[in-house]
Amino acid sequence: VLVEQLERVNASQMEIDAQFAFWINVYNSLIMHAYLAYGIPQRSLRRIALFHKAAYNIGGYVISVNAIEQSVFGMRSPRTGRWFETIISTAMRKKAVESKDISSRFALRSSPLLCFALCTGASSDPVLKVYTATNIREELEVAVKEFLQANVVVKKSRKVFLPKLLERYAKEACLSSDDLLNWVAENVDKKLHDTIRKCIDSKSKKASLIIEWLPYNTRFQYKFAKELTEKPWWV
Repeated sequence: VLVEQLERVNASQMEIDAQFAFWINVYNSLIMHAYLAYGIPQRSLRRIALFHKAAYNIGGYVISVNAIEQSVFGMRSPRTGRWFETIISTAMRKKAVESKDISSRFALRSSPLLCFALCTGASSDPVLKVYTATNIREELEVAVKEFLQANVVVKKSRKVFLPKLLERYAKEACLSSDDLLNWVAENVDKKLHDTIRKCIDSKSKKASLIIEWLPYNTRFQYKFAKELTEKPWWV
């Protein structure tokens, strides 16, 4: 019933913050719904196909997971994953005319922080949360800090291990390796911040030589926000 009501939703008439919250929640819900309807894909190719196949009718437009990423959010870089997934995903994109129609109707300004809100159910993805129109900006900032705190590792003040998702964020935000490392340091707690700074300051090397990328794990494993497990989000 709720899905059917999406056909009558005119997202473009919402306030900007409400649009961001709406599309993030639709994106995450659509993927979960797809797993329930089609099952959990065991192979990468089927996973890609699922993201193209699963779609909702929103305001009269049939919109898939990929369409939300590319035409609504305007994300330039492909979803984090194996290299051949990127090639095939690009080849399977919807026709340019369809993308333009969705983009002209629903496109939002680019917001790299969305990388930390979109969840495909992979083990390396951010925690699944429900976002609200009234606090979307603060909620995204919290999502960033929680993700970094939980996934950034420094070993022996020599190497900073970063999750692969940050590589996509850097591309979306047009950040160099040095800028990315400094941004990470400013968004973690003091202890981790000081450790990262020590690593940076003790090296004459470029940041790209300090950073080690942690592989992206596509294994199915949702991580739910605490508030979702304690009580229904609508209460």
